[in-house]
Amino acid sequence: MKVDDKERNQLSQAIDQLSEGLDAFIELYNESVEDKPLLQLTEDNEGLLSKAIIKFGGEEVNGKVNKVIAELLEWLPLDDVETEEEETGDAGEE
Repeated sequence: MKVDDKERNQLSQAIDQLSEGLDAFIELYNESVEDKPLLQLTEDNEGLLSKAIIKFGGEEVNGKVNKVIAELLEWLPLDDVETEEEETGDAGEE
């Protein structure tokens, strides 16, 4: 393929931009972690949650569900348990 200096420069810039984009994707991939669901909801509960979100809004439902979960978990002795994030020092860095 024959190109002049201007076209050669444009191709070089395009290749540089592609390389930068690829580097960004590689960095995202390298920083990715497996998304593990914390709860396995039943289909019935998923349906009820969907209805509640439609009726009351996601923020309202999230607040109430999180409050109930926090109250339930207070009953369990969990002070001696470390999560993976606490073990690796990654807690709260997302």
